[in-house]
Amino acid sequence: MKNVTLFTALLLAAGTATAQTPGGTRLGLKAGATFSTFSGVINATPRPRTSFVLGTMLRLKPSSQGFAVQVEAQLSAQGTKLEDASAASSPTSASGTISLPYMNVPVLLRQYIGNVFYVNVGPQLGLLVGNKEGYKTLEGALVGGVGLETSGGLVLDARLLYGLTGINNDPAERAFRQRLGASGLYNRGGQLSVGYLFGSK
Repeated sequence: MKNVTLFTALLLAAGTATAQTPGGTRLGLKAGATFSTFSGVINATPRPRTSFVLGTMLRLKPSSQGFAVQVEAQLSAQGTKLEDASAASSPTSASGTISLPYMNVPVLLRQYIGNVFYVNVGPQLGLLVGNKEGYKTLEGALVGGVGLETSGGLVLDARLLYGLTGINNDPAERAFRQRLGASGLYNRGGQLSVGYLFGSK
């Protein structure tokens, strides 16, 4: 909660001292923190896992319009912490930390509010990096959030991730879920990041 409050204060402070964001095409870099967990865990209690995100941005904005499209490619360390295993033991019961590194490609539709503040939402395709047995290689998700983009290129962004496709790929686990009538396993999370867009002001 303290992280979100501090980030909101930074958004307000930066937003009051900047001119309108310029149009055109701009490339940029971003880095920040991820806060991830799972939905649908039946054999333990999921807890948020904090890690990192690194990526690039391509922002396309018509010069005189209040909207833009931003495409990103980002390495995002997701997963969850598991504890307090339940009595209903699953064939793949686990505890500890699960780390799932994804190469995510979100395509965001952005609407500016005033000079620099914005809201954005869009689909995201995730590719699981490395050999992670028991988890699907591809994931579809919906992402959305708020932020600011200054004329100088500074970007502060806060967003949420809602996985739309199940990530479990273990036959025994899926059979166990089916017997219980349980839903699938999905990624959930949030992200706070700082970025910089290169190009003319």
